[in-house]
Amino acid sequence: MTLPAVQANPADVVLTFLESVGRRAEAELYLRLFRQLSKESFALIAPGAQVLRDGTGALVEQIRFLADLDLFAPIVLGLFDAGSMAVPAERVARRITAAGLVPYVHTMDEPGLGEKLREELRAERIPIVYFPQIEGETVDQRTVALGMLARDLDTRKIVLLRRRGGLSARGDRPLELGPGHLMPSVGGWISVVNLRVDRMALLASKRLSKRDTELLDCANRLIELVEPNPLLVSVASPLNLMKELFTVKGAGTLVKRGTPITRHDSYTTIDVPRLRALLEASFGRALQPDFFERPPLAVYLDAQYRGAAIFLPGNSVAYLSKFSVEPQAQGEGVGNDLWQAFCRDFPSFVWRTRRDNAIVPWYLGVADGMARRPAWYVFWRGVEPERIVTAIAEAEARPSDFTA
Repeated sequence: MTLPAVQANPADVVLTFLESVGRRAEAELYLRLFRQLSKESFALIAPGAQVLRDGTGALVEQIRFLADLDLFAPIVLGLFDAGSMAVPAERVARRITAAGLVPYVHTMDEPGLGEKLREELRAERIPIVYFPQIEGETVDQRTVALGMLARDLDTRKIVLLRRRGGLSARGDRPLELGPGHLMPSVGGWISVVNLRVDRMALLASKRLSKRDTELLDCANRLIELVEPNPLLVSVASPLNLMKELFTVKGAGTLVKRGTPITRHDSYTTIDVPRLRALLEASFGRALQPDFFERPPLAVYLDAQYRGAAIFLPGNSVAYLSKFSVEPQAQGEGVGNDLWQAFCRDFPSFVWRTRRDNAIVPWYLGVADGMARRPAWYVFWRGVEPERIVTAIAEAEARPSDFTA
């Protein structure tokens, strides 16, 4: 007797694939967030000429994966390329048709383009938009047109695809823009650029190539054009598009406007119930009833309460009591923003974490040292050698901040 074949849910297949490059829970979180947006607001994808020449198959495969997750994005051709895009647009359309999807081809100067794209995306079609060849038109003019389209669609992410992936710094040494201001990197790429605090120092470092500088300027211009609407810009390879979109670490460079990190010297200027909710959700446990009765040394907060760091006084060195960032905000680099903010104020401090904490590898990358204890890993940064033993003992001896 032959049993009928069981058809796998395409979305489950894609999520299983994503599990191989990250955590399934991360992918499901981002998928849930993306699906909460209107169909037309998910993303715009802008591949460069090299991707269209050598990687169209990989690009269309990623578009097919997104469609299996009920996510649809216009493909925009010719942002950085002055030549005719009509033929590449038709070629991409044929490949998309062969993948079982329905494409519609448009020019960027087409009247009523935004409304047409909205209708097509809501009908789960794949719009392909290309810039017509106009003599003398500059990249900045095309960037403005793309930004206006993003604003019209309330786009939340623009993905700039190129074959070599994200932005990278020239040279072998770490990219440190100032004391405690180390640019985060993953796989050789700068993982996050916060335009508010990183851009000018990054440009002044002269560590970016001319092409990467152009891409950073383009991302900055796009984000300015859609203000005050929130927009993220990613620079990635088509092969890593799904990992860039659906994992916290990403697989390219995420460029963001950046939110202010504020310092508070007491809890009187803070929405304590909101901060408590962040901490308890992050750690999965209830704080001691008197936690906020203990005077802090300093509290650092993301403007939207998506991340926080709390320092308490110590006898030998400041103690980082809590460092918490919402999962989505982790993917936007809010943890690194907080880290940079308090490292500028506290060149030396100590902290501890449970041995099974998933963030331990990240801590190892930013700490000067670590001591393994039966219940804790104790880390320190900038602590003078003669004070390390005392600082470790003080951190280990602190009572638990949670009820269980």
